[in-house]
Amino acid sequence: MKTEDLKTILEDQSLSQTSKDKLIALHENISTKEFSDLLDAYGNQYIEFVQEGGGVWGSALVGYLYGLEIFGIRFLKVAGTSAGAINTMLIAACKTKEEAKSELIKDVLFSWDFADFMDGKTYVKTTLHGMLNNKNFFKINAIIAAILFIILVSIPFAAPSNSILGAKLMFLIPLVPAIILFFCIKKLYHNFTKENSGLNPGNIFLNTMKNALDNFGVKTVASLNEKFIQKEHDLNLNYRYGNEQEYYTAALNNIEKIKTKNLEHIDQTRYKIFYDSAVNNDYYKNNPFYLLQSEYVIVTTDINAKIKVELPTMANLYWSEEELKHASPAEFVRASMSVPFFFEPFQKRIDKNESSVKYAWRFWMNTKQEDINPVGVFIDGGSISNFPIDLFHADEVFYPRMPLFGVQLTSDSDILSDKGKTSEEILKTPFSYAGNIISTLKGFNDKTFLTKHTFYRLYSIQTVNCGTSSWLNFFMKREEKEELFNRGFQAALDFLNQFDWEKYKYERMMLTMKEKKILKEEDTPTVG
Repeated sequence: MKTEDLKTILEDQSLSQTSKDKLIALHENISTKEFSDLLDAYGNQYIEFVQEGGGVWGSALVGYLYGLEIFGIRFLKVAGTSAGAINTMLIAACKTKEEAKSELIKDVLFSWDFADFMDGKTYVKTTLHGMLNNKNFFKINAIIAAILFIILVSIPFAAPSNSILGAKLMFLIPLVPAIILFFCIKKLYHNFTKENSGLNPGNIFLNTMKNALDNFGVKTVASLNEKFIQKEHDLNLNYRYGNEQEYYTAALNNIEKIKTKNLEHIDQTRYKIFYDSAVNNDYYKNNPFYLLQSEYVIVTTDINAKIKVELPTMANLYWSEEELKHASPAEFVRASMSVPFFFEPFQKRIDKNESSVKYAWRFWMNTKQEDINPVGVFIDGGSISNFPIDLFHADEVFYPRMPLFGVQLTSDSDILSDKGKTSEEILKTPFSYAGNIISTLKGFNDKTFLTKHTFYRLYSIQTVNCGTSSWLNFFMKREEKEELFNRGFQAALDFLNQFDWEKYKYERMMLTMKEKKILKEEDTPTVG
């Protein structure tokens, strides 16, 4: 980072003094680091980037993005769920891949009034506002209900009655709140069934997202794919050490270095097969950009097909090729952020007679035409995969060309609840027991992957603590958005400051050798 660039960034009014102090302290060290072997003509370094979902915590993701971009980091592949899907879509849609995008994305998100997205019944917005702005909301209402109940129960005994019938009627008074509660529950149930099991239709969010993409000149999925998805030499990227056989030669040399350093743990037969396959890999030898491409992935969940859906990769399961020429990619984001019961599930009717749809169902689901589902019913992708870092994990990597970075979101309460508990605490009540079951199942796909591939926890992922804020606080003010933005920004600086690209490459190659069982010892110290 040049001195003049640093001065300009320090003038940003969105940055807190703490963020500026951290930037001043770390910028010199970070500026000298290498983060990737893929660069463009401007010297920007390219990575793969995965963002976790987290409701209105998306401002923290933008702050993290800003922290990466000011040090010349750009994005070849991006993926996300829910809030991460919003940020992913905006990254893919705005400007060119060489340009910094975070300031524009920040302006977009900061201009949105999240409360507008609650487009359901008025009582939903009012109740949620009371819950989020009064930490004693449930306690106060419980006390009021208890006092009211005591008063109603006391009336038959306190009030005089001139007849037996009158006394009997007085004893019916405590039933009044029960009757009112019954009709309230009945009304709520009716609203849920009428509004497709969601408190908010989500139409305002969909239209707001469409308008944002329209302003970037992206009106259809087809136009976004044409703009963002490029392959191999069309990417106009360069290798740090040359575009001929330098990458291929470096890969072979580093494979040999790992063998030398871990000789006692190497299965010689498996190693020879692996090394020979690298030596004879004419694809990479003749074209070091082989299989290199840019892509964006939005993750959602189809509860009709009961699968995790990656869009646009699997879009033809639901949209025909012709429909994708007219449909806005905002629909992908709307499908990803459909928090169950809070928003209505996003639905897409399926034309099972369309050729591209039929082919997709055969390819992805091994399903015949007559068995194709009539509709896709989408809920929040976080129900299965809130942090889809497995999307960009490649088994065949023998020398990384760029790293995979991931950012997760948490809060003070999440950190506290994630600490190990005693069995008494877990089984204290049926509610605590059920809560732990749900927490275990939520995002199980991601947890399973990260348990198996601890490498990413060690070298790729940074967590942003969003403090005491709620991920459902749709009434968030600009000051709160800026606080989250700064938390993300500071987390990015911390991550970049400790990142070691050479160690990343070494450990990533070790992971590949472990997966191929070339390393014999499961407890080899550096295996990750």
